Amino acid sequence: MGRAWPISLGLLVGVAAMTAGLLSGADTLEQWQLAARWTARASFPLFLLPFTASALVRLYPARWTKALLRDRRWWGLGFATAFALHLVCLLLNQWLRDNFPPTGPTDPGFYLYLLLLAMVLTSSDAARKRMGRWWKVLHRTGMWGFWVVFAISPYLAVIHGQFPEQSPLQDPYFVIGVIAALLKLAAWLKGRARRR
Repeated sequence: MGRAWPISLGLLVGVAAMTAGLLSGADTLEQWQLAARWTARASFPLFLLPFTASALVRLYPARWTKALLRDRRWWGLGFATAFALHLVCLLLNQWLRDNFPPTGPTDPGFYLYLLLLAMVLTSSDAARKRMGRWWKVLHRTGMWGFWVVFAISPYLAVIHGQFPEQSPLQDPYFVIGVIAALLKLAAWLKGRARRR
């Protein structure tokens, strides 16, 4: 299987989360709603690995961080696999709600999935070479876009009153997402200091 095993892991994680949701709901609508929610949550750890890989190796250049950076592409594809299952669950949930097709171009999530598709299609050395600096722009934009979805969206839901009993700091996605962003900031500052 080589380095491509994170793709299989992403599929396994996504299927497990989807199955758990389908087994937990009281009716078909709730089952697919839970499946959509849990596949998104299960994708988050897989997202964090490629998101923080370069920062971790700069801050802590050990064998495991170097291996993570070397295989970052495969971890990204593993995340994309799990998140594709989230899209399937989300679309089925919308279909059961008679909201299919969903809002399309008026929904910011539509563009995020287009970004993900573009990132998957350009996950090769040949694409990186052909695109030049635009490859980095595409992938950096996509990664930060998903960071906003995972880390900031739960925070916005809390402060807009969707979960009035919950503090933003109680949401692990917000807390872990902020820590991941701070890691990247620390790595950037370290690299800037070294260049000086």
